[in-house]
Amino acid sequence: MVRVLFTIVAASVALAPGFSTGAAAAAATAAATASPPPQIYRVLTRPLCSQLHQRIAPAIGMMLQNDATIKKSPALFKEYNTAALYGADAGASGQNSAIAGDPGSGTSNMAQNMALLGMENLIRPIANNIIAIQTTLDSPELTQGTGRPDDDRQLQEIRAKLLKALAAQSASLDIISGFVDTQQMANLQHADEGYINSIAKPDTTNGGLSTPTPNPLTYDPGYAGLPPNPYAIDLAAVPGLTLGYNPVTRLIDALHWTIDETATRENDAAQAVMRNAALCSGNVSPAAIPTP
Repeated sequence: MVRVLFTIVAASVALAPGFSTGAAAAAATAAATASPPPQIYRVLTRPLCSQLHQRIAPAIGMMLQNDATIKKSPALFKEYNTAALYGADAGASGQNSAIAGDPGSGTSNMAQNMALLGMENLIRPIANNIIAIQTTLDSPELTQGTGRPDDDRQLQEIRAKLLKALAAQSASLDIISGFVDTQQMANLQHADEGYINSIAKPDTTNGGLSTPTPNPLTYDPGYAGLPPNPYAIDLAAVPGLTLGYNPVTRLIDALHWTIDETATRENDAAQAVMRNAALCSGNVSPAAIPTP
């Protein structure tokens, strides 16, 4: 009797309005095609790959920025040389004295000061990048290890090569900043000498036959600091340096050397980086993923 009652109830529900067989089939289909529950994905990577992405790549990017900035310096040194030779107007000769331009400007004319300003504008970006690169390469993950000896050995090799390239960039910065600081100090030290000389009364005693004592501070107007040693060797008189000697030209040659040395060391570092980056380009083996 109970079985017959359940059969009647089931038949009644199946024939009741809103419980058609089509609606039941649609509900079953919707349930079958429902979106699966959200999954939590975990990305597993080697410490080597992680450090290449987080620290090595940014350091290389800042080094490339420094390369582009440093390569602007030789042209500015050449502009300074041209201005020192021809004065404020590069098309006219005999204008290379401070009195010919602004007597209160020190030892440099306006064209020299513009070239010097261009060099000064290079210093801060290079210095900021060098500090940031050094800080990145001195991070604990690169200096104290990641806990995986193989990766630590590769990271130490890359770090050492990048530090060598950074040292060459620091040498370029020293040349640029050292020259700018020296010239600015010289300009400050010899400022207004043109005005002073123009208003000073000449010594007419002894019929003007006596030779005035030269001002030791103006012996070398490009020298900043203490008066030069009277026994100092004039490099222009050294055999082999007499013809066409120019200290700024030597600085240009030094910059070309540091730029080339930087490129050589960066290429060495790039090979190590690319060799290790190839290890991170493949997919993670399923066997390496721990089971939950």
